[in-house]
Amino acid sequence: MEQKRKYKGLYWIVFLASTLALVLAIYSHWPWLTLILPFVTTSFVKALDIV
Repeated sequence: MEQKRKYKGLYWIVFLASTLALVLAIYSHWPWLTLILPFVTTSFVKALDIV
C-alpha cells in the first residue's frame, strides 16, 4: 500500500497567521472576533492531519 507525502506547511502558516489575527482581535476588542475561529480550528486540524 502506497503512502502519499502530505505537505502540511501551508496549513501551519495559515494556522499561525490566523492565531496571530485572533490574538490581535482579542486585544483590540474586535466585535466580529468569532469569524476568525473557523480558520484557526480548521487549519490546526489539517496541519495535524486529524481528518
